[in-house]
Amino acid sequence: MRLSRSVGLSAALALAGLAVTGCGGGAEAEERPAAKSSSAAPSSPAPSATPVTEKPAPPARTLTNAAKVVRPEIAPANGEKVGVGQPIALVFKQQKVPKELRAGIEGRLKVSTSPNVPGAWHWNETKGDTRVHFRPEKYWPAGTKVTLDARLAGVQLADGTAAGGGDRTVSFTVGDSMINTVDLKAHRMTVVRNGKTLRSIPISGGDESKNFQTRDGVKTILAKEGRVVMDSLSIGIPRNHPDGFYGSYDFSMRETISGEYVHAAPDNAESFGKENVSHGCIGMSTDDAKWLYGLSLKGDVVQVTGSSKPKPMDNFGNGYGDWNLSWQEWLDGSALGVRTG
Repeated sequence: MRLSRSVGLSAALALAGLAVTGCGGGAEAEERPAAKSSSAAPSSPAPSATPVTEKPAPPARTLTNAAKVVRPEIAPANGEKVGVGQPIALVFKQQKVPKELRAGIEGRLKVSTSPNVPGAWHWNETKGDTRVHFRPEKYWPAGTKVTLDARLAGVQLADGTAAGGGDRTVSFTVGDSMINTVDLKAHRMTVVRNGKTLRSIPISGGDESKNFQTRDGVKTILAKEGRVVMDSLSIGIPRNHPDGFYGSYDFSMRETISGEYVHAAPDNAESFGKENVSHGCIGMSTDDAKWLYGLSLKGDVVQVTGSSKPKPMDNFGNGYGDWNLSWQEWLDGSALGVRTG
């Protein structure tokens, strides 16, 4: 059987209101990274020798009795422990935010970290949504404590539109560093935890001969969903087709909204370490998947390399492809630049 996406969303993804398409394909989810984007994995940051000076923020424009109110969605959730690749993400659903208002909005988004980790916000518009994400230059150091004070109540987002939901504070902790590197050519995943290689896992990725590529580049774990029902009808392939499938798969961790997972795939056991036969998911033995699932957090890094027909990970709108942008590209999308943290 060949593997693909879940027929259902986790509660967290459903709350975000994100669209789902088929694993490895899905034209609705497709958004190519900018031509200059780099997929080189950023390492843990070293202390900066150059002091960081924040650019002053202009006052945010505010509206009273706005005709329209949009409540921003914020991730991660308050109190969560996340992986080193988890950005802070705010989404204004189906709302455009003019560039002239963005600096004032950034000034109302204060990120505090312990230890001190400078970072920056980056703006993106995808499918009618406006996103503003915060990340450091390189992955968060393990153990960092992060607090976002989003003082957005009444802040203008557009003509006649203001942010709703009141001011909000979200605090989370970064767990151990988990960097999972998938080499599609070698058919292996290397798991590195806090700088130490723990295991090299035989895997099978997407079948490139049928254009079921596993997306290339840096992704993060979006959700740990456990047992997931996967059905080829969700991507327009009849179950009785030679490429059709239907079944439930354990220890499934979602990487993209369009349905790429890391999961146990015992029915593909003969392919692990030898060939790529899935519809884009990364399959492995049940024992390896159970072990990895137990160590993993939402926000852990999955970097995919070795594709002979690369299909780049979407930078935004299909999960977190934030780390595929170089630091300069990231700063180019910020209104205020580096914030000291």
